[in-house]
Amino acid sequence: MFDLGFLIFIGFICSIVGILLGVGLYRNNTISEKQAEQLKQQLSEAKAKNDAYQQHVADHFSQTALMLNDLTEKYKDIHQHLALGAEQLCRDEEGHSLLVDSPLSDDINQANRPIQQPLDYAPKSNTENSGTLSEDYGLEKVNLNDTPTEANNPPYTDGFESTDSEDDFSDPKIHAV
Repeated sequence: MFDLGFLIFIGFICSIVGILLGVGLYRNNTISEKQAEQLKQQLSEAKAKNDAYQQHVADHFSQTALMLNDLTEKYKDIHQHLALGAEQLCRDEEGHSLLVDSPLSDDINQANRPIQQPLDYAPKSNTENSGTLSEDYGLEKVNLNDTPTEANNPPYTDGFESTDSEDDFSDPKIHAV
């Protein structure tokens, strides 16, 4: 059916095509491996940069916190120095303080004061005044046993002068409904 030479020739051609195909696949695979290695290297470099940046940010904020704490302590020291100086320097000949509200005496007085729960009402200065939360706050006292008179209860007016009510009904425009 087929000549032996023809079969050898076809086998030879197929082996050359297979070798070429194998070499091509090997090169393609090698390029993919190189790209994968490059991507892994870039990823590790990006991760190292990110870690360094995060460490830098953490160091910055810890340094800022320390500086703010120092600033707060210095502010307290300056305030205390000024308060002591004012207490010592602002005295009359008899040694009494000229300061109306001494910061040092306020601190001492506040420490000695008992703690009191806040009130939900305004304390009354005398018993005749009712507080703002009272039911009768702002209302006049009216005796309900008295009969109403014209002087106590004036007739209701709406602020407009009224005319004869019969004249209003005689107008044909009003009745045209």
